[in-house]
Amino acid sequence: MHMFWDFIYYLWDFSDLFDKSKKRTKRLVALAVLIVTIMLGAAFIFLTYTDKKIDRSTHLVTFYDNNNEKTILTKSTTVGQALADAGLSVNQNDIVNPAVNKPLDNSMMVVTIRRARPITVTDNDGARSRVVTAETDTAAIAKQAGMDLKPYDKAQMSIINDVMSGGGVGLQMKISRAKTVHLMLYGQKLKLRTQQTTVRELLAEAGIKPKKDDTVTVSLDTKITDGMNMRIWRNGIQTIEQDEEVPFETEVVNDNTKKIGYSEIKTAGRKGNKKVIYQINMRDGVEISRQKISEAIVEPAVKQVEIRGTKVELPPGSYTDWMAMAGIPASDYGATNYIISRESGWRYNAQNPSGAYGLPQALPGHKMASAGSDWRTNPITQLKWFYSYCVGRYGSVQGAYNFWQTHHWY
Repeated sequence: MHMFWDFIYYLWDFSDLFDKSKKRTKRLVALAVLIVTIMLGAAFIFLTYTDKKIDRSTHLVTFYDNNNEKTILTKSTTVGQALADAGLSVNQNDIVNPAVNKPLDNSMMVVTIRRARPITVTDNDGARSRVVTAETDTAAIAKQAGMDLKPYDKAQMSIINDVMSGGGVGLQMKISRAKTVHLMLYGQKLKLRTQQTTVRELLAEAGIKPKKDDTVTVSLDTKITDGMNMRIWRNGIQTIEQDEEVPFETEVVNDNTKKIGYSEIKTAGRKGNKKVIYQINMRDGVEISRQKISEAIVEPAVKQVEIRGTKVELPPGSYTDWMAMAGIPASDYGATNYIISRESGWRYNAQNPSGAYGLPQALPGHKMASAGSDWRTNPITQLKWFYSYCVGRYGSVQGAYNFWQTHHWY
């Protein structure tokens, strides 16, 4: 800018040498300076305004809609609004990247649109499905069609020429399913999948290289058929490596601050994994013997820790209260007390080596479960069972009492 003004002053001084009318020349120079100043100011204002407008509120968005390119200037704040400004519509099966709800957070953005189209998916097992999708990855298309690609399956896309046989207009994707081969390799069962034609090609694909002394049950030039079985073995002593699970232990921690029946898994158990090497003796493809020679823990098992409540809370009150809560008539309190006192001494957890348990010494104790699941710890439940038992067997508690007087059991 300094150079510009130096140039103007130079013109001013230079005009003194050639112009006879210095005043007229200086007026022309002044006018020229004024015009240039106005133009520079206007340019500065324009550039400043334009820069501010584009960088801060206006976005330059380029859309790639399949093979079509379209660029717009927009004040929209999201991709979806910019699509509308560009006159582009999308449906739920189209794929827009970035997504339609993505903010336009850069002054320049590129948006790609993949349009959904109908695709008929078939495989050589006879399965057929038709989907409308924008996916281009064959595995993703197969998944949408519910016909997942498995290892070594192949998928090929093409345009449907015969609309009637192809299931409609659009594209078709044909899945060529790999053949399955069941291989017993040195005593280990393997399930291989392949598109190869011969056994030789299959073994090369799987990285299996039979040794000179190995026996293969089929010729290496045998044609692969789906579901075929074959074996490879080596006579004599050899070693194999296997992955085996390591079971987890369970530790039960009794908590006397929690009532009986409370249960919580504090730490979930998880099985581990170990590599085990066996020495085996093979003869004519049959394992004669096996001996473990080493093992290594690859992933340790995680112990399961369970918290179980052990706190026992007996009902409040006297034995009379217990009998009342169990529904025993008051007229039977005396007979009940007589039997229970002699059977268990009113101890709810009394246990006999014979298996008899509880206040009434039920044999076995779990018979009282018919009166309630808490039969081990709840004297009320035990007395309910006692009353029901006496009525069912002897007609009444008094009948049980009379029998006890004679036999000393009931």
